[in-house]
Amino acid sequence: MKKLISYIIPVICFSTAVSCTSYIKVVPTKLISDSENITRTIFFPGGTLDTGFYGDYLFDKVDKKQIFFSNKDISGILGNLHAKPSGQILFTYTPNSIYNHILGFYYADTTLQDIKRDFFIKTPEKELQNGLQYTYRYKEYEVMEVYKQQEKGVIRFISINNSVNQSADKFRLENNKVFFELNSGWWMQK
Repeated sequence: MKKLISYIIPVICFSTAVSCTSYIKVVPTKLISDSENITRTIFFPGGTLDTGFYGDYLFDKVDKKQIFFSNKDISGILGNLHAKPSGQILFTYTPNSIYNHILGFYYADTTLQDIKRDFFIKTPEKELQNGLQYTYRYKEYEVMEVYKQQEKGVIRFISINNSVNQSADKFRLENNKVFFELNSGWWMQK
C-alpha cells in the first residue's frame, strides 16, 4: 500500500493544475549587520547578491497566517515568463500582512534581452543598464517584478501587495525605496 501511495502522489501533482511546489518557505540568506536597515546576502548558483531591506522583513520563519497568496498564485505569476527558474533564492515578508511579500528566483544562462522577449508584457516600465522593472495586476494583487542581470544569469524579484489593505501607491513607494534607493548600488554595476 505504501508503494502504491508513493506512486499516486507524484502522478496527482503532475497531472493537476495545482503545483506541489511550495514557494512559501524559508530560503537561506546570510545577515550582514547594518545600522539602519538590514542587509542580507542572497545566494544563487555561482554568486551572491547583497540586498538591503527594511528592518521589518522576516527571513527565518514563516507565519502562514500572514501570507495572503497561495502557491498556485505564485505558479501563475511565474508563468508570465516562458522560461522556468533554475531555483528559488528568496522568500521574505513583513509581519503585518498588508505590506510586501518578496520572492526571488534565479534564471541561469539568461539575459535581460531574453526576459524582454519572453515576458508577457513586452515593454518594461523601467529599463536600467543592468535591470528591468515591470508592474501589473494579477488577480487582486499588485505585482512589481524587478530583474537584475548577473554575470551568468538573471535574478527575478517578485513583490506582491495585498491590495485589499494597501493602496497601489504605497506599494509602489515601498518597492521603489527597497529596489532603487536601498539597493541603488546594483544599478551602477555591470
